[in-house]
Amino acid sequence: MSIIKLSSLTNHIPIRLLLLSSFLTLLLSPTLSLADNLRSPGYEIRMSTINVTGGRKESGGYTLTDTVGQTVQGQFDSTGYTIKAGFQYIHTLVPFTFTISDLDIDLGYLIPNAASTASHNLSVRVGSAFGYGVSAIADHPLQNASAAQIPDTSCNPATPCTLNDANIWTSTTSYGFGYNMAGDDVNITDFVDSTYFRPFPSASFGHSPVTVMSRTGSANDTSTATVTYKVLVDATQESGQYTNIIQYIATPSF
Repeated sequence: MSIIKLSSLTNHIPIRLLLLSSFLTLLLSPTLSLADNLRSPGYEIRMSTINVTGGRKESGGYTLTDTVGQTVQGQFDSTGYTIKAGFQYIHTLVPFTFTISDLDIDLGYLIPNAASTASHNLSVRVGSAFGYGVSAIADHPLQNASAAQIPDTSCNPATPCTLNDANIWTSTTSYGFGYNMAGDDVNITDFVDSTYFRPFPSASFGHSPVTVMSRTGSANDTSTATVTYKVLVDATQESGQYTNIIQYIATPSF
């Protein structure tokens, strides 16, 4: 999970976003036991045994990894070591990782009726997982020390957005705070382009986290999406430094 701290001052509202990132990483490293070592000028095979076959099979209804013909296969544990024998365990060697490019986002000084934006990247490497999801939630709306708040955006009056549905936010008189997503594994039917925004769910209102990135199936590449934060205030917004915390949660699927 990741934690974002937003801050700002009105009348020259400095808005600053401090992101503390934590994430779920899965890394299983079994002890490797070599029983056979086959070489030629063009290849080298290292296997605990020579198997009839092994691999990953898929259809519309199932996914199966198997090892056929190995004398003994399975997970064997004892004090000081773990042996995982069989093709299906190769997937546990590859970690699932989640990273955030910038943990300190500064939205600067705000001018009434002029939007301020800032961006950073979320990156996921699926590794051994067969898909993943990244969700987000704020602790509360942006607020200052006296508890004055910048409301969450509802986007343009003619095209209202919700926690789960992005919409167009271009009006300079529709005030609030929201975010846009673009890049890999983002729902492009929701975030159609850079003008589409959503408000963050808020734990203080009893909301649940919402999905901002997701993928099914395995992959060897890294998925990267850009989060763009936007804040817009009017001339009556109380001065001060406004902050909140946004949490990102990356969860692999197995």
